[in-house]
Amino acid sequence: MDIKAYIESGILEAYVLGGLSEAERASVEADIALYPELLREVEAIEAAMENYAASTPIEPPAHLQEQIWSAIQVQQRADSDGMHDGVPPVQQPVAESAPKVVAFEPPAEQAPKMSWQRAAVWAAVAVSVLTNFMLLSQRNKINDEKAAMAARLDSMQAQQSHMLAKVEAYEKGRSMLADTGMKTVVLRSAQPGKDMTGMVFWSKGTGDTYLTIHHMPMPEKGKQYQLWVIQEGKPVSMGVISNDLVANAGMMLKVPMQVQNGQAFAISLEKEGGNPTPTEVMIVGAI
Repeated sequence: MDIKAYIESGILEAYVLGGLSEAERASVEADIALYPELLREVEAIEAAMENYAASTPIEPPAHLQEQIWSAIQVQQRADSDGMHDGVPPVQQPVAESAPKVVAFEPPAEQAPKMSWQRAAVWAAVAVSVLTNFMLLSQRNKINDEKAAMAARLDSMQAQQSHMLAKVEAYEKGRSMLADTGMKTVVLRSAQPGKDMTGMVFWSKGTGDTYLTIHHMPMPEKGKQYQLWVIQEGKPVSMGVISNDLVANAGMMLKVPMQVQNGQAFAISLEKEGGNPTPTEVMIVGAI
Protein backbone atom coordinates (compact mmCIF):
# COMPACT_ATOMS: atom_id res chain seq x y z
CA MET A 1 0.00 0.00 0.00
CA ASP A 2 1.16 3.53 -0.78
CA ILE A 3 0.77 4.98 2.74
CA LYS A 4 1.47 8.55 1.62
CA ALA A 5 -1.16 8.46 -1.13
CA TYR A 6 -3.64 6.83 1.25
CA ILE A 7 -3.18 9.59 3.83
CA GLU A 8 -3.36 12.34 1.21
CA SER A 9 -6.64 10.97 -0.14
CA GLY A 10 -8.58 12.50 2.80
CA ILE A 11 -10.35 9.28 3.73
CA LEU A 12 -8.93 9.37 7.27
CA GLU A 13 -10.49 12.83 7.91
CA ALA A 14 -13.83 11.49 6.70
CA TYR A 15 -13.38 8.47 9.00
CA VAL A 16 -12.74 10.65 12.06
CA LEU A 17 -15.82 12.78 11.30
CA GLY A 18 -18.01 9.71 10.78
CA GLY A 19 -18.67 10.46 7.12
CA LEU A 20 -18.05 6.93 5.79
CA SER A 21 -20.41 4.06 5.13
CA GLU A 22 -20.22 0.91 7.29
CA ALA A 23 -18.26 -0.94 4.60
CA GLU A 24 -15.83 1.95 4.09
CA ARG A 25 -15.37 2.39 7.85
CA ALA A 26 -14.66 -1.34 8.29
CA SER A 27 -12.11 -1.19 5.47
CA VAL A 28 -10.35 1.83 7.01
CA GLU A 29 -10.26 0.18 10.45
CA ALA A 30 -8.72 -2.94 8.91
CA ASP A 31 -6.05 -0.80 7.25
CA ILE A 32 -5.38 1.05 10.52
CA ALA A 33 -4.87 -2.28 12.28
CA LEU A 34 -2.30 -3.30 9.67
CA TYR A 35 -0.37 -0.05 9.34
CA PRO A 36 0.74 1.88 12.48
CA GLU A 37 1.36 4.96 10.32
CA LEU A 38 -2.39 5.24 9.68
CA LEU A 39 -3.19 4.98 13.41
CA ARG A 40 -0.76 7.80 14.16
CA GLU A 41 -2.32 9.91 11.43
CA VAL A 42 -5.84 9.32 12.84
CA GLU A 43 -4.65 10.34 16.29
CA ALA A 44 -3.10 13.48 14.83
CA ILE A 45 -6.35 14.37 13.04
CA GLU A 46 -8.39 13.87 16.22
CA ALA A 47 -5.94 16.01 18.20
CA ALA A 48 -6.10 18.76 15.57
CA MET A 49 -9.90 18.80 15.67
CA GLU A 50 -9.90 18.85 19.50
CA ASN A 51 -7.49 21.77 19.47
CA TYR A 52 -9.71 23.58 17.01
CA ALA A 53 -12.77 23.03 19.20
CA ALA A 54 -10.83 24.14 22.31
CA SER A 55 -9.65 27.30 20.58
CA THR A 56 -13.27 28.41 19.99
CA PRO A 57 -15.12 27.55 23.27
CA ILE A 58 -18.77 28.45 23.75
CA GLU A 59 -19.31 30.36 26.99
CA PRO A 60 -22.57 29.46 28.86
CA PRO A 61 -24.97 32.41 29.42
CA ALA A 62 -24.67 34.30 32.74
CA HIS A 63 -28.22 33.53 33.94
CA LEU A 64 -27.58 29.78 33.53
CA GLN A 65 -24.56 29.95 35.81
CA GLU A 66 -26.61 31.88 38.40
CA GLN A 67 -29.39 29.28 38.30
CA ILE A 68 -26.92 26.42 38.87
CA TRP A 69 -25.22 28.23 41.76
CA SER A 70 -28.58 29.06 43.44
CA ALA A 71 -29.68 25.44 43.19
CA ILE A 72 -26.45 24.31 44.87
CA GLN A 73 -26.92 26.80 47.78
CA VAL A 74 -30.54 25.71 48.34
CA GLN A 75 -29.44 22.07 48.48
CA GLN A 76 -26.71 22.88 50.99
CA ARG A 77 -29.17 24.72 53.31
CA ALA A 78 -31.63 21.86 53.11
CA ASP A 79 -28.94 19.38 54.07
CA SER A 80 -27.86 21.59 57.02
CA ASP A 81 -31.42 22.01 58.39
CA GLY A 82 -32.22 18.35 58.09
CA MET A 83 -29.29 17.18 60.26
CA HIS A 84 -29.48 17.37 64.10
CA ASP A 85 -26.71 15.93 66.24
CA GLY A 86 -25.65 13.82 63.37
CA VAL A 87 -29.09 12.14 63.08
CA PRO A 88 -30.66 12.36 59.66
CA PRO A 89 -34.22 13.74 59.61
CA VAL A 90 -37.19 11.44 59.44
CA GLN A 91 -38.51 11.20 55.96
CA GLN A 92 -42.04 12.53 55.79
CA PRO A 93 -44.45 11.18 53.27
CA VAL A 94 -44.86 13.48 50.41
CA ALA A 95 -48.20 13.98 48.84
CA GLU A 96 -48.30 12.91 45.31
CA SER A 97 -48.33 15.80 42.99
CA ALA A 98 -47.43 16.44 39.45
CA PRO A 99 -43.64 16.84 39.15
CA LYS A 100 -42.48 20.27 38.25
CA VAL A 101 -40.53 20.15 35.05
CA VAL A 102 -38.24 23.02 34.21
CA ALA A 103 -37.39 23.13 30.56
CA PHE A 104 -33.70 23.57 29.91
CA GLU A 105 -32.90 24.80 26.48
CA PRO A 106 -29.69 26.38 25.21
CA PRO A 107 -29.91 29.90 23.98
CA ALA A 108 -31.24 30.21 20.48
CA GLU A 109 -28.00 31.67 19.17
CA GLN A 110 -25.92 28.66 20.36
CA ALA A 111 -27.28 26.13 17.84
CA PRO A 112 -26.45 28.23 14.79
CA LYS A 113 -22.94 28.72 16.16
CA MET A 114 -22.41 24.98 16.63
CA SER A 115 -23.91 24.27 13.21
CA TRP A 116 -21.61 26.84 11.67
CA GLN A 117 -18.57 25.26 13.29
CA ARG A 118 -19.57 21.78 12.17
CA ALA A 119 -20.26 23.03 8.66
CA ALA A 120 -16.86 24.75 8.61
CA VAL A 121 -15.11 21.53 9.61
CA TRP A 122 -17.02 19.51 7.03
CA ALA A 123 -16.30 22.12 4.39
CA ALA A 124 -12.60 22.01 5.21
CA VAL A 125 -12.63 18.21 5.00
CA ALA A 126 -14.53 18.29 1.71
CA VAL A 127 -12.08 20.78 0.22
CA SER A 128 -9.14 18.67 1.45
CA VAL A 129 -10.59 15.46 0.02
CA LEU A 130 -11.41 17.10 -3.30
CA THR A 131 -7.98 18.73 -3.54
CA ASN A 132 -6.18 15.48 -2.71
CA PHE A 133 -8.33 13.58 -5.18
CA MET A 134 -7.57 16.10 -7.95
CA LEU A 135 -3.86 16.06 -7.16
CA LEU A 136 -3.80 12.27 -7.07
CA SER A 137 -5.70 12.03 -10.36
CA GLN A 138 -3.36 14.55 -11.97
CA ARG A 139 -0.31 12.69 -10.67
CA ASN A 140 -1.66 9.37 -11.97
CA LYS A 141 -2.34 10.98 -15.36
CA ILE A 142 1.19 12.37 -15.51
CA ASN A 143 2.64 8.98 -14.56
CA ASP A 144 0.56 7.29 -17.28
CA GLU A 145 1.71 9.83 -19.85
CA LYS A 146 5.34 9.35 -18.78
CA ALA A 147 5.00 5.57 -19.04
CA ALA A 148 3.41 5.85 -22.49
CA MET A 149 6.13 8.24 -23.64
CA ALA A 150 8.85 5.92 -22.33
CA ALA A 151 7.23 2.99 -24.14
CA ARG A 152 7.10 4.98 -27.39
CA LEU A 153 10.73 6.00 -26.93
CA ASP A 154 11.78 2.38 -26.34
CA SER A 155 9.87 1.33 -29.45
CA MET A 156 11.51 4.06 -31.52
CA GLN A 157 14.95 3.09 -30.23
CA ALA A 158 14.28 -0.58 -31.03
CA GLN A 159 13.15 0.34 -34.56
CA GLN A 160 16.19 2.55 -35.00
CA SER A 161 18.51 -0.23 -33.83
CA HIS A 162 16.80 -2.64 -36.21
CA MET A 163 17.17 -0.24 -39.12
CA LEU A 164 20.83 0.41 -38.30
CA ALA A 165 21.48 -3.33 -38.15
CA LYS A 166 19.87 -3.77 -41.55
CA VAL A 167 21.92 -0.92 -43.01
CA GLU A 168 25.11 -2.37 -41.56
CA ALA A 169 24.24 -5.80 -42.94
CA TYR A 170 23.48 -4.30 -46.34
CA GLU A 171 26.77 -2.36 -46.41
CA LYS A 172 28.72 -5.40 -45.22
CA GLY A 173 27.02 -7.55 -47.84
CA ARG A 174 27.95 -5.07 -50.56
CA SER A 175 31.57 -5.02 -49.44
CA MET A 176 31.66 -8.81 -49.36
CA LEU A 177 30.21 -9.06 -52.85
CA ALA A 178 32.92 -6.68 -54.06
CA ASP A 179 35.64 -8.72 -52.31
CA THR A 180 37.09 -11.13 -54.85
CA GLY A 181 38.41 -13.32 -52.04
CA MET A 182 34.90 -13.80 -50.61
CA LYS A 183 32.79 -16.64 -51.96
CA THR A 184 29.03 -15.94 -52.13
CA VAL A 185 26.90 -19.07 -51.70
CA VAL A 186 23.16 -18.71 -52.33
CA LEU A 187 21.03 -21.17 -50.34
CA ARG A 188 17.78 -22.24 -52.02
CA SER A 189 14.83 -24.29 -50.89
CA ALA A 190 15.20 -28.05 -50.69
CA GLN A 191 11.46 -28.40 -49.91
CA PRO A 192 9.14 -28.62 -52.93
CA GLY A 193 6.62 -25.78 -53.03
CA LYS A 194 8.32 -23.76 -50.30
CA ASP A 195 10.00 -20.47 -51.19
CA MET A 196 12.96 -20.14 -48.81
CA THR A 197 16.30 -18.43 -49.36
CA GLY A 198 19.47 -17.57 -47.49
CA MET A 199 23.04 -16.55 -48.25
CA VAL A 200 26.50 -17.48 -46.94
CA PHE A 201 29.63 -15.36 -47.44
CA TRP A 202 32.74 -17.51 -47.05
CA SER A 203 36.38 -16.48 -47.18
CA LYS A 204 38.50 -19.44 -48.22
CA GLY A 205 41.64 -17.58 -47.22
CA THR A 206 40.65 -16.74 -43.65
CA GLY A 207 37.88 -19.29 -43.09
CA ASP A 208 35.47 -16.54 -41.92
CA THR A 209 31.80 -17.30 -42.59
CA TYR A 210 28.81 -14.92 -42.52
CA LEU A 211 25.17 -15.97 -42.72
CA THR A 212 22.05 -14.03 -43.64
CA ILE A 213 18.52 -15.38 -43.99
CA HIS A 214 16.21 -13.64 -46.43
CA HIS A 215 13.02 -15.65 -46.36
CA MET A 216 12.32 -18.54 -43.99
CA PRO A 217 9.33 -19.27 -41.72
CA MET A 218 9.77 -18.98 -37.96
CA PRO A 219 10.35 -22.44 -36.44
CA GLU A 220 7.49 -23.85 -34.42
CA LYS A 221 7.82 -24.18 -30.65
CA GLY A 222 10.49 -26.68 -29.67
CA LYS A 223 12.24 -26.42 -33.06
CA GLN A 224 15.32 -24.51 -34.26
CA TYR A 225 17.31 -24.09 -37.46
CA GLN A 226 20.86 -25.48 -37.65
CA LEU A 227 23.68 -24.54 -40.05
CA TRP A 228 25.87 -27.19 -41.72
CA VAL A 229 28.90 -27.33 -43.97
CA ILE A 230 29.38 -30.42 -46.17
CA GLN A 231 32.98 -31.57 -46.03
CA GLU A 232 34.11 -34.67 -47.95
CA GLY A 233 30.47 -35.68 -48.32
CA LYS A 234 29.72 -35.49 -44.58
CA PRO A 235 27.70 -32.79 -42.78
CA VAL A 236 29.54 -30.89 -40.05
CA SER A 237 27.48 -28.79 -37.64
CA MET A 238 28.28 -25.08 -37.47
CA GLY A 239 25.80 -24.46 -34.65
CA VAL A 240 22.13 -23.58 -34.21
CA ILE A 241 20.67 -20.36 -35.58
CA SER A 242 19.02 -17.82 -33.30
CA ASN A 243 15.36 -17.12 -34.01
CA ASP A 244 16.21 -13.40 -33.92
CA LEU A 245 18.14 -13.83 -37.15
CA VAL A 246 15.10 -15.53 -38.72
CA ALA A 247 12.71 -12.84 -37.50
CA ASN A 248 14.97 -9.98 -38.67
CA ALA A 249 15.35 -11.00 -42.29
CA GLY A 250 18.38 -9.45 -43.96
CA MET A 251 20.49 -9.21 -40.80
CA MET A 252 23.96 -10.73 -40.95
CA LEU A 253 25.60 -13.04 -38.44
CA LYS A 254 29.25 -13.99 -38.25
CA VAL A 255 29.43 -17.72 -37.57
CA PRO A 256 31.90 -18.51 -34.76
CA MET A 257 33.26 -21.60 -36.55
CA GLN A 258 35.87 -21.08 -39.27
CA VAL A 259 35.62 -23.20 -42.43
CA GLN A 260 38.76 -24.07 -44.36
CA ASN A 261 37.12 -26.25 -47.00
CA GLY A 262 33.79 -27.66 -48.05
CA GLN A 263 31.49 -28.50 -50.92
CA ALA A 264 28.19 -26.97 -49.74
CA PHE A 265 26.33 -25.17 -46.96
CA ALA A 266 22.88 -26.19 -45.70
CA ILE A 267 20.28 -25.29 -43.09
CA SER A 268 18.06 -27.92 -41.50
CA LEU A 269 15.14 -27.85 -39.10
CA GLU A 270 15.95 -29.68 -35.87
CA LYS A 271 14.78 -29.97 -32.31
CA GLU A 272 15.63 -27.03 -30.09
CA GLY A 273 19.32 -27.10 -29.21
CA GLY A 274 20.39 -28.89 -32.40
CA ASN A 275 21.07 -32.41 -33.56
CA PRO A 276 24.27 -34.40 -34.30
CA THR A 277 23.10 -35.04 -37.88
CA PRO A 278 20.62 -33.15 -40.11
CA THR A 279 17.10 -34.61 -40.20
CA GLU A 280 15.11 -32.18 -42.38
CA VAL A 281 17.13 -30.03 -44.80
CA MET A 282 15.34 -26.77 -45.62
CA ILE A 283 17.77 -24.86 -47.86
CA VAL A 284 21.13 -25.80 -49.42
CA GLY A 285 23.73 -24.19 -51.68
CA ALA A 286 26.83 -25.58 -53.38
CA ILE A 287 30.14 -23.79 -52.96
